Amino acid sequence: MDSETLRAVSILRDLTDTEIDAFSGLLTNREAKNGERILEEGTIVNHLYFVCEGVVHVRRKAQTREVLLGRLGVGAFFGEINLFDPGTATASIYAMKSPTRLAVTSYETLREFMGSNPVVGYKIVSAMMTGVCQRLRQTSARLVNTIYWSSTEGAASLGQSPR
Repeated sequence: MDSETLRAVSILRDLTDTEIDAFSGLLTNREAKNGERILEEGTIVNHLYFVCEGVVHVRRKAQTREVLLGRLGVGAFFGEINLFDPGTATASIYAMKSPTRLAVTSYETLREFMGSNPVVGYKIVSAMMTGVCQRLRQTSARLVNTIYWSSTEGAASLGQSPR
């Protein structure tokens, strides 16, 4: 993966050229076809993914169907939750554009790299946490909005009765 492509990845933007070059050695390339499921909700995750080209959809099961939670494009990352809180995937990820090119590294490889390069590790984790916090704020706003519009007050503002 070339350094210009990696520079587009949000959590790698603050790395120097030397740091980007070192980090690129951790990555393997993966191409996903349109509609291909990259991660499945409920399965064990042990890799961090970077979207280098294309778009992926983040979907989560709601009873019997999947609900679209978000779209991630070039520069986005996913798989970070289980890096910090080991467990299963909280959502499924699907490639939605061909080609979708990803750069992938295992958690073990990433942890070893960050342990050997604490300054770079700090930059990556700090940027990652900023991204995670932004996603959490968006999710919180959506939740509040959903609760409001499903309430008596929200329905009344539209002249409808609540469900």
